[in-house]
Formats: sequence, C-alpha cells, structure tokens
Amino acid sequence: MILIGINSSGLIHFGNYLSIIKPVFFLKNINIFIADLHSISKNISILNILKNKIILISVFLTFFKNLYFYQSFNEKFLKFFWVLLCFYNKNKMKLFHSLNNKKIISFGKICYPILMCTDIICNYNNYIFVGLDQLQHIELYKKIKKKINYLLNFKIIKNSNFIINNNILYSFDKKKMSKSNKNDLFIFSNFNQIFFFLKKFKFTKKKKKSILNFSINILNNNFIKKIFFNLNKEKFIYKISELIYFKFLPFKKKFIFNLKNIDSLILKLNLNNKYYKNIVNNNIFNLFKNFNL
Repeated sequence: MILIGINSSGLIHFGNYLSIIKPVFFLKNINIFIADLHSISKNISILNILKNKIILISVFLTFFKNLYFYQSFNEKFLKFFWVLLCFYNKNKMKLFHSLNNKKIISFGKICYPILMCTDIICNYNNYIFVGLDQLQHIELYKKIKKKINYLLNFKIIKNSNFIINNNILYSFDKKKMSKSNKNDLFIFSNFNQIFFFLKKFKFTKKKKKSILNFSINILNNNFIKKIFFNLNKEKFIYKISELIYFKFLPFKKKFIFNLKNIDSLILKLNLNNKYYKNIVNNNIFNLFKNFNL
C-alpha cells in the first residue's frame, strides 16, 4: 500500500494536483490520510477545518476510490506522539522551513514534524508518498527511528520506503503554490476564477516559473507551446483557462454529486475510519509492547 497524507488547513489546489493526485492517478493500492490534527497548529478556525475535511474527501473521491481516514479519529496517535517527543532534540528545530522567519511560534508548530513522524510509524505502509519539501521530516524520522532502536537494543520501528515527488508548481509570484503563501487556486474553480488567476502571471518566454510552465504542468500537452508563441497574452490566457476548466469539468460534476450526498459520504468515511483504526491500533500495540508500557 502507498500512504498519501494531506492536512486540512485549506482546499485542494493545482499544486496539490501536480504533487499528489497526478503522479498516482492510475495506481490502485492507495490510502488517503487526512492529517487534521496538523491543521490546529495553523491560524485557522475549527469550523473551517471541519468544512475542509469534507471538501477534501469529496475532491479525492472524484479521482480515487480508496480508503480514507482521519488522523483525529484515533486518540492513540497522541499517546505515541508523546513517546517520540522524548527522543526529540530541540536543536533540530533550525532545519524546519515551517519555522523560518516566525517571531511567534506555538508549541504545536514546533512539534509539527514529530506528529508527521508519528503518522509514518503508526500507519506502517510499504511506501510513503512525500513531496520535495518534506525531505527534512524524512531525515528526522530516520534519526528518531535509529535512536529508539539503538536505546532499546531492538528494531521495533521497521523501515519505510519513501517515494519522493520532485514536481513543484510555481504560482504567479514565482513562489511554490501553497496555502501558506496565499497564491493557490481551488482545483474546481470556475472559468472566470481561472482566467483572472492566470492574468496575474507575467507573459514571459522563460519556461521555469512562468505561465507556460504552469500550463504545461497542468495540461501536459505539447500543443501548449505552439499556441503560446502564436497567440497574444489575452487570447493565450483565455484558451488555457478554457482547456483547464473543461479538463476538470467531469471531475467537478462528481465532486458536486458527492457534496449533495454528504450523508452517505460521511457514513462511508466513518466505516473507513473504524476499519483503519483497528489496523493502526494493532501497530501501536506492538510498538508499546516492546516499550513495556
């Protein structure tokens, strides 16, 4: 199985599509993990987190028919989270990009990488799918795993294989598209929203961090290059907006259907949560048995 995790601090944007959905679209053995506890460390209301969780699941269900589960559904995550904190060196904080240039930092933000390590260990899967910006967390996971195994003189934490996706989608400000940078666009936006978003890009022939790069990454079509050099800015943006909108329109219809049938969606999700909770609890039980706790 391949584990894919995403927090519920915002909506699925085109950057998420390129880094999470597109690379594994044709794979079947995938577990989707909604890391809702991570979202509490950010400046976002609980009501928005709950709303985002439903929308996230509805979006993913349009692309995949797999097992979905919430992090907060299993309180034993936090029990093992405390164990890992005891092996955490505060000097490692300087390595985390999420803490850069932050004057006021909550303890939740500081411990964010440890909670991610907890997710990896407790949801033991053969493969973990991570983005390029998560490399620092992988290194932390390896160090904590090595330290625990060494101190207990027993290999209680097994190895996990990481699939690292190096695809990055740059937005109009030449920064990585992300919710924290506030330069993202919801994947099922309407035509006008896509059109006005693309108008923010500079019309340059440089491929990297340009509207051309954005268009090729989303549409994956060499035809884009031809129309880029043959049309003016206004016509090119209109054409690209049209292509992007109609590419995701069939999925958008499924998304709207999922939202209209929200009761059955929540029922299915709760069943998935209960099923996977038993698997995770078994993993955690085996870990604590070796700790003699």
